[in-house]
Amino acid sequence: MKVINLGIGYVGLNTAAALAWIGHDVCGVDIDPAKIEMLKSGKAPIREDGLDDLLKQATHLKYTTDISNIINEADVVFIAVGTPSLPNGHANLEYVNAAAKTIATTIMPTHDVTIVIKSTVPLGINAAIERRIRAFVAQRGGDVSKLHFASNPEFLREGCALSDTFYPDRIVIGTDDDVAFKMLSTLYAPLLDQSFAIPPSVPAPANRPKTQLLRTNQTSAEMIKYASNVFLALKISYINEISGLCEKLGANITDVATGMGMDKRIAPYFLKSGLGWGGSCFPKDIKALLQIGGDYGYDMPIIKAAWDVNENQKDRVVRQIQDELKIVCGKKIAFFGLTFKPNTDDVRNSPAVDLANKLIALGADVVFHDPVGLTNAKKVYADDAFSFADTPIAAATGADAIVIATEWKDYATLDYAEIKRVMNTPFLFDTRHVLNAAALRNIGFTYRDC
Repeated sequence: MKVINLGIGYVGLNTAAALAWIGHDVCGVDIDPAKIEMLKSGKAPIREDGLDDLLKQATHLKYTTDISNIINEADVVFIAVGTPSLPNGHANLEYVNAAAKTIATTIMPTHDVTIVIKSTVPLGINAAIERRIRAFVAQRGGDVSKLHFASNPEFLREGCALSDTFYPDRIVIGTDDDVAFKMLSTLYAPLLDQSFAIPPSVPAPANRPKTQLLRTNQTSAEMIKYASNVFLALKISYINEISGLCEKLGANITDVATGMGMDKRIAPYFLKSGLGWGGSCFPKDIKALLQIGGDYGYDMPIIKAAWDVNENQKDRVVRQIQDELKIVCGKKIAFFGLTFKPNTDDVRNSPAVDLANKLIALGADVVFHDPVGLTNAKKVYADDAFSFADTPIAAATGADAIVIATEWKDYATLDYAEIKRVMNTPFLFDTRHVLNAAALRNIGFTYRDC
């Protein structure tokens, strides 16, 4: 099938690469000429495990800034652009509306084409976009009977997005249109029956899942995306709240979470306490869902509480640091980890940065190290009051404390005896539970599992 992906950011590029690998002819479209040129040269503008290798082998994948010459050949057109938060919490639909306008002003369908919103959008937006495109194409004399629409939310985790694309738990298709459903079922058939050749850079998991297909209406598909992300955030906030009580009672939160996760009704995923959630999805999706509820006069106290717990988690770690250091003002604190999670270079909405800024407000000097996130961080946080170090040793030199802020495996294998030697005082706060407490205490660290 011939596929166009409008938007080749995180979701769009991973989706395009996977669809090209399983045999479809895919064109990635973006308004940023620099991004297109980078991709044409074989380089990915984002970091994702396996993506660079997959792009080098993607013979069915091309890129352009102009779809006017190809859109009327497409079988499926994806809208996969960003929907960041507005100041009031609502999703910013500027890029979705621009993509819809591009389609409406260029497409003159002569064969069945399915237009799919993969971006995370508020409830009702799929239907609104459908009405808008149909009306505009009709005004231009196009055959609107050839237009079909669907919502197809993505469930990708940064750091393993390609694995999630090739080996998904489920594919949700929101449409009342039988042609659209058949089109997308055919598009995804190799993923549904797992009949494709496994890409060397994205190996299959040991327990390869049976992909489930769910057909719903558009509104239900939109809600599934929000409800899924917010539920995962709820689990993280819940275990962080339990962690605070464990600290007061002397219980071990890691053991508690392990015991809970053994219950198949609960499962161990997203039950790791720490600094809390961040990134580009959870914060904006929670804000958007709360705003949607507010628009309809529907209060959601559990979701509000999950947000509050996540915000308070950084304050709790600040208090733990104050307990040990006593005076934070004038102290140098080295952060190991800046990205909001490991295996990505995404530094947006990083809880590590939130914590750092709280310590800076108390007078601390903060320096960050991260295995892959520094290039992005120097752009995103150019005006912030912290600095950057190229190595963990450089960050730790003269430091009064270290904060493990992202659970990079790199930090579990460092020579902490050498790191202790260059520090001013050997305090270590492990907010991600990745280090061996006994080993660190044996070499003289004051270790605190946050």
